Amino acid sequence: MNIVRYHWCQIRLRPICLSGCFLIILLAIPAYGVCDEQAALGARWPEAVPLVVQPCFPCHGPQGRSGSPAIPSLAGLPRDYLEAVMRAYRYGGRFGTVMGRLLQAYDDKAIGVMARYFSRQPYPLQKQTTDWRLADRGRMLHRRYCRDCHGDLARPAEKGVPPLHGRWMDYLRWTLRDYLVGINQGDEEMAEQLRNLLRRQGPEGLEALVHYYGKAKP
Repeated sequence: MNIVRYHWCQIRLRPICLSGCFLIILLAIPAYGVCDEQAALGARWPEAVPLVVQPCFPCHGPQGRSGSPAIPSLAGLPRDYLEAVMRAYRYGGRFGTVMGRLLQAYDDKAIGVMARYFSRQPYPLQKQTTDWRLADRGRMLHRRYCRDCHGDLARPAEKGVPPLHGRWMDYLRWTLRDYLVGINQGDEEMAEQLRNLLRRQGPEGLEALVHYYGKAKP
C-alpha cells in the first residue's frame, strides 16, 4: 500500500515540477525580448515634455506651435529671448491679457526649463494670406529698419533676437502697436526704429512689414 502511494505521489508531483520549470523558462524568455524591444524603442522616443511646460500647450499649441493668429508660437525662438520676455511679463515690463498673472507662479528655474524646451522645437512658418504689393514694400522696409537685428537669408539675426518671418500677422500687429505706445518695455532701440518708420512711412508702412513677415519667405 505504501509503495502504491509513493508511486502515485511521484506521478502527481512530476508534472507539477515540470510545469513549474517550464513556466520559469517561459517567463524568462519574453523578459529578455521585451527589455530589448523597449531599449530599442527608447532610442527613438522624443524628449519627454517637462511638466512645467505642459500648461502652456492649451494656448500656445502642442510643442509651442500656436494655431491661433492672436497667440504667438513659442517653438524655435531663442532661449535668451524667451527668458527675457517671460521675466518681463512677470515683473510688469510687458503687457499681456493673462501672461503677467500666470507667470507669477513660476520662478527663474521654471522659466529656464520652459525657455530651453521651446527653443529646441522646430520653428513653424504659418500659412497666411498676404498682399504681394504690401509684402514687396515690406521687404524693402525690413532691410532698412529691421534686418540689422532680426536678420534674413542674407544676414543672420543677432544672438537672442527672434525671427519675424512666418509669425502670425494679427499677433505682429498688436505687438508692434504695444512697442509704439510704450506698453512693451526693455527694447528702446526697437521702439525708436518703429517710431521712425511710422513718421516716414505712416501706418501703411507698418502694415507692409506685417504682410512681408506673414509671407513667411525672407
